[in-house]
Amino acid sequence: MPSQPAEFTVQRFREGFAIVWREDGKRRRRQLASVDRKSAEAEARILWEGADSSPWTVGRCMTSYLATITEKPSYARRQDAWKAMRLFWENVDPALIDEPMCRKYRASRKVGEATARYELMQLSTALGWAAGKGHLSARPKIWLPTPPERKMRHLSRAEFNRFYAAVKADHAKLYVMLGMGTMARPTAILELSWDRIDFARRRIDFTPPEHRRTNKRRTIVPMSDELLVELQKGFAARTCEYVIEHGGERIKCIKKAFQAASERSGVHVTPYTLRHTGAVWAAEAGVPMSELAQFMGHDDDRTTQKHYARFSPDYLMGVANAFKIRA
Repeated sequence: MPSQPAEFTVQRFREGFAIVWREDGKRRRRQLASVDRKSAEAEARILWEGADSSPWTVGRCMTSYLATITEKPSYARRQDAWKAMRLFWENVDPALIDEPMCRKYRASRKVGEATARYELMQLSTALGWAAGKGHLSARPKIWLPTPPERKMRHLSRAEFNRFYAAVKADHAKLYVMLGMGTMARPTAILELSWDRIDFARRRIDFTPPEHRRTNKRRTIVPMSDELLVELQKGFAARTCEYVIEHGGERIKCIKKAFQAASERSGVHVTPYTLRHTGAVWAAEAGVPMSELAQFMGHDDDRTTQKHYARFSPDYLMGVANAFKIRA
């Protein structure tokens, strides 16, 4: 095993798995005793941390931390963030990190404020993990950029009609109706299978059996009359177990269909636009924020109030009418 920090991977080898890394410019490999991937990854982490006597640099902290979250839904995004961060941070001693260093990193990244903030939050999380494991004497305080104001675009009814008319494929049309009618997140819709649609009770369960709960909670929502008709059509024409499919294969990304329809209609729409549009229309119809929060999968209605309360027809009217300007 190497004496200097480097990344490792766990790969299939013979009838089991092996830990693979690069040392002195050469590819190294060691057979693991474990025969399933989850156990092999745990075994590799133990071997790696036990064999590496090098200092706990930012690179080693981040690599070791990422190896502990491979099963989390956020793993791929965090790994991509580290690839972008690595050149600046890899060999830095965590004890030397201060606000000027964090600001210097921010200035070096030609990205938006939200992206830079996310990357520095990953740095803070990894160093916090390392400190909790006793690898660092203390968790460095990481300066973060101010959170940018979240801009949420929603469609007018005329814009939605123009966009929907430009959607050509049947699976994309069904996705649009589901996105508007359930306000579910894109991943939840794309993972939805027919066995979780209860036509008798008119319920849609967006939580697959193996789903691990995150902050982005999955929901069980009723289907409207309009959505019921569209789902019945889709069910009659189904060729696989997934609701959003084409040619017997599950659709894993709907972005191209949205881009094409956006170009044809002149109305820019993303999958998330549908979620926000549905929420705004519900608020405009007078739906209470507590009910809308449940429908959208928010843990409480504070987030819902923050983004959608102002669209309600009676928004703060009690305050506005509480007094008279001229007696």
